[in-house]
Amino acid sequence: MTLFRSILTVLLAVCLMGCDALPGVAPSSAQLVRTQDENWEVYQVKVTSRITRALGSARDPIFPKAFRTQTYTPNVTLRPGDIIGITVYEQPGSTLFGSTVPALITGTPGQAAPQASTLPLQVIEPDGALTIPYVGRVRVAGSTPSQAAASIQRGLESQTVNPQVVVSLVSNASNTVSVAGEVNRAGLMPLTLRGERLLDVVAWGGGPRFTSVQMDVRLMRGREVFSVPLQEIMSNPDDNIVVKPNDNIVLVHNPKTFIVMGTALRVNQYPFEVENVSLAEAIAKAGGGIETTTNLAAIFLFRYEPGSVARTVLTVDPQAVDARYVTPRVGSLDGDARVPIMYRVDMTQADGYFFAQQLRLRDKDVVLMATAEAAQFLKVMTIVRAITGTYYDLTRSTNN
Repeated sequence: MTLFRSILTVLLAVCLMGCDALPGVAPSSAQLVRTQDENWEVYQVKVTSRITRALGSARDPIFPKAFRTQTYTPNVTLRPGDIIGITVYEQPGSTLFGSTVPALITGTPGQAAPQASTLPLQVIEPDGALTIPYVGRVRVAGSTPSQAAASIQRGLESQTVNPQVVVSLVSNASNTVSVAGEVNRAGLMPLTLRGERLLDVVAWGGGPRFTSVQMDVRLMRGREVFSVPLQEIMSNPDDNIVVKPNDNIVLVHNPKTFIVMGTALRVNQYPFEVENVSLAEAIAKAGGGIETTTNLAAIFLFRYEPGSVARTVLTVDPQAVDARYVTPRVGSLDGDARVPIMYRVDMTQADGYFFAQQLRLRDKDVVLMATAEAAQFLKVMTIVRAITGTYYDLTRSTNN
């Protein structure tokens, strides 16, 4: 029996020393706060009232500086590819152009009205010029319709008496943006002096085919490409930027999701069915925790924060940052950084439930419900009970 006692002692010692190695669906809070990589800056922040206010007011910058600093003033400058209409008014008598439309100016009594002639529609050629009868080539690209009319009029003054020219823009094919993707109508949208914005383009395309929380707006401008959730543009007027000629705007179906893991009753990936989902709603959607396993004092929210938001969070309440886990190096955080932060909510306290209501989830957030330390002890006791039961059975059979 001495051998059995020795084996039993060794097995019990291994179990007690290797609690962390026991199988489980989620780590405990003690396991989570052990950093393994000095170069991996993960910040643990306890959620407080200051933290929730900071997160409620801080916003992730949607568009990069290059998109925001580029200014564009809408104009009707003529460009190659535009189609224009030209009407010439001449004094009665010997006219260069035959009258093709009724005169629009009646004149005074005893004086004949000017003769109005409309020329065939003209396409501005790649060199920026077009051909006018009796004048020849006239460059109009880069001019407004009134400036182009003045240039044509100067060319006709030597050919006819007191000509008057009106130029109208029929189709500004070069002053357009491309609309494509998950819209009800794709095509080229002409721009006007109004100064169309992103939501104007979405409306022109007949709206998205899916709900706004499932859509991204992808803006391609030159060599730069940037995607923005449609809901963010709808919620923040500053992000509804003015579009520019030759922009390509594509609506992409990109369902937003979050994950609930750990000791939740239903571990799963959940879609955002509405615009805002709180941490409390996410936990409820997953069925809450398991009574014998979940540590309600250790509900974690994992996410990447923009550098500017992380700087605000780490400085607004320094006592909430766990310095034992990693020492914050706030000065190294810039606006383009993506900083991993795990927020801890204690739902054994009343204020923890209010904090869980105020924390809004974002796309690809991970909610982890940690395992209670007592659950690990119960597992050890289960193993010990199995070992001692085996020992008892063996000793009983030996005695018999």
